[in-house]
Amino acid sequence: MSRRTRWILLVLIVALVGGAIALVVVERPKLDDARSAVDARWKPLRAPDQLVARYQALAGALGAFDAAGGAGRGVSKDLHAALTTWQRALRNGSAAAQVEAANAVEAQGTRLVANALGSQRIRGITDVTSALTTFATTRPNETLVRGYNTAVDRYEDERTGALQQPVARVLGYDARPVLALGRGS
Repeated sequence: MSRRTRWILLVLIVALVGGAIALVVVERPKLDDARSAVDARWKPLRAPDQLVARYQALAGALGAFDAAGGAGRGVSKDLHAALTTWQRALRNGSAAAQVEAANAVEAQGTRLVANALGSQRIRGITDVTSALTTFATTRPNETLVRGYNTAVDRYEDERTGALQQPVARVLGYDARPVLALGRGS
């Protein structure tokens, strides 16, 4: 290889490394800001009068369902497990783990409602229907949910851009799930 080719190759390598470093320096603050916005929007949803109250109401509905003879069903076991995971994530999990746990609780809550209302016998038990109504009407503030999901969308747009995606992957900017509330009834 000629001396000139070596210099050209060296210049190209230096330019590529410099470009990669510049990309990280420019994009990392944007990714940090977007992820911080997601975390900031999540915190109010964990408040005692938001998702915590909703899942307490759901636990009450699950207790009524169990007392009505539903304790042995898969929906009961799965919802108990999801509520336990939610409590664990709330105590010491990341915001992403908390949202994933909340989404699992919402899915199992929707399943509980479908099971309870789909059973003629259980649907006729006042304690169950009353507890399900309480769960259905205990919803987090829609503005908070919308704000969180919008922040997630912005973060995902920032994280998955053509130039940002390699930076996000290397620096550990993982995806954040949106909060998907079940219907409740």
